[in-house]
Amino acid sequence: MRKDIELKPKKKKKRSAGVFADKKKRYLLLFLLILPLLVAIGFFGSIVYKEVMNIKNLAQGVAEVKDENKIESMGYILRENATDLQKDYFKELKTAVEEEEFNGLKIAELVAKNYVADFYTWTNKQGSYDVGGLYYVFNGEYLNGDHFRDNVYLNAKDGFYKYINNYINDYGQENVLEVTNVEIVSSQKTSEKFMLNEHVAYVQDENEEWIDYREDHEFETYLIKCRWDYAETPLDLNKFANSINLLIIDRNGTFQIVEASEGEIDVRKTNEEVNESEEETDSDND
Repeated sequence: MRKDIELKPKKKKKRSAGVFADKKKRYLLLFLLILPLLVAIGFFGSIVYKEVMNIKNLAQGVAEVKDENKIESMGYILRENATDLQKDYFKELKTAVEEEEFNGLKIAELVAKNYVADFYTWTNKQGSYDVGGLYYVFNGEYLNGDHFRDNVYLNAKDGFYKYINNYINDYGQENVLEVTNVEIVSSQKTSEKFMLNEHVAYVQDENEEWIDYREDHEFETYLIKCRWDYAETPLDLNKFANSINLLIIDRNGTFQIVEASEGEIDVRKTNEEVNESEEETDSDND
């Protein structure tokens, strides 16, 4: 008679956990394993940081700035790789600001020329991030928290500068847009003031919460209309702007652009009204 054989499970041999048996050793080993990764991240992070700073400097077009290439009293800087026209216009502006008797209208005209010559020239730009003329744009805050200069930069990247890389790749750096002459069609100091609602301080309200205290400040304004010519290029120049109206304010001795439009500019509007009208236009377009 056959007996059933009972199979007994074999006892598993305990394996040695080695270094993993000790929590401290496990953490140490894990740290040693990820250490090279952390070093690599730090190394490449420093490279990325340097590149970001280089891009920021390139976007402004400067490296180390010589005295003759800056106007400290107004915060203007000539880009390092400026064209001959940009150098000439900047020299004229520097002379008007620092050496001659103060002439607000003349300074406003030269600010317009310098802005146009840099903004609408591509032959000395490195890419869509390298937007020209920003030093001449008001570096202040809008009522909604946006900044004039930031808005110009972002709109330029998505607008006039959007396809600059394509044009450079297709035609070559030397064959893209370069402004060769800027003509002042009309210029005037207006009787109207431009209103800016500016940050003054952070104060506490009755609930002891910090609020942004702002005041309306009025500034002298200049309306400048200019047109310009481009160097010979294989690009279809009918696709690109060649005239603009600029509203420039004298903000405590610094001349800065607060509005640029191919249409007419209403100086009587405050910056709040200008912003609202732009939002209405955007909604109509949608």
